Amino acid sequence: MHAIGDRATSVALDGFAAAGCTGSIEHAQQVRPEDLPRFAELGVVASVQPRHAVDDRDAADQHWAGTTGWAFPYRALVDAVAQVVFGSDAPVAALDPWDGVASAVHRSLDHRDPWHPEHSLDLDVALAAAAGGRRAVRVGDPADLVVVADPPSAVLARAGAAGLRATEVLGTLVAGCFTHRGAVLG
Repeated sequence: MHAIGDRATSVALDGFAAAGCTGSIEHAQQVRPEDLPRFAELGVVASVQPRHAVDDRDAADQHWAGTTGWAFPYRALVDAVAQVVFGSDAPVAALDPWDGVASAVHRSLDHRDPWHPEHSLDLDVALAAAAGGRRAVRVGDPADLVVVADPPSAVLARAGAAGLRATEVLGTLVAGCFTHRGAVLG
């Protein structure tokens, strides 16, 4: 279901409850505090686009004044045990998943301080959200993988959010077969 505002998110959650089914809410850009635990209780996934938080911060401050504390509430959703997954909303926002990870972790795109840093995600949580909620590769899993030059934690420590956005991808695999192989991997 597509829901951006807090009322729309409440109505969407009510719909899932009434239907007795699970699914996902696309965007969930504003979520009232009382609705946060309902995601996990109902088994509803919050499918969010972290780039929107940094792109929309000025408009949100202007048009949602006084309510931005529950705008793009990624940390609050995770703390409420909701499953949070990332998407890009391309072509509206950048398709690059590293941009989404950096936006969720730092919540700023420019020289300004992070916007509502209380909703920032730790890198490991953001990486899992970018991987559809998966935190590890196990035997029998689909072999959709990315090979990077440096561990993301090292990149973040060395170069911050800008470094994450510029993560060097050496190769990608889909179903265990290379779809991109950089010169280093031959």
